[in-house]
Amino acid sequence: MTTFWELFRESVILQAIITLVILGTICAMYITGQTVPENLWSALMLILGFYFGSKVENIKAKRL
Repeated sequence: MTTFWELFRESVILQAIITLVILGTICAMYITGQTVPENLWSALMLILGFYFGSKVENIKAKRL
């Protein structure tokens, strides 16, 4: 359980939750036939870029 709070403190868990919520919203809108706004697609791409970019930075930092 302490690992969860350490990851939450480093915002790894929070980033994953936000990413999954936005992705789930887009998937739900697409499946139900609603038009997904362009702003939501842009937000998803921005969040995914930040999420995976931070993962790469964490890996680089751990190697040094």
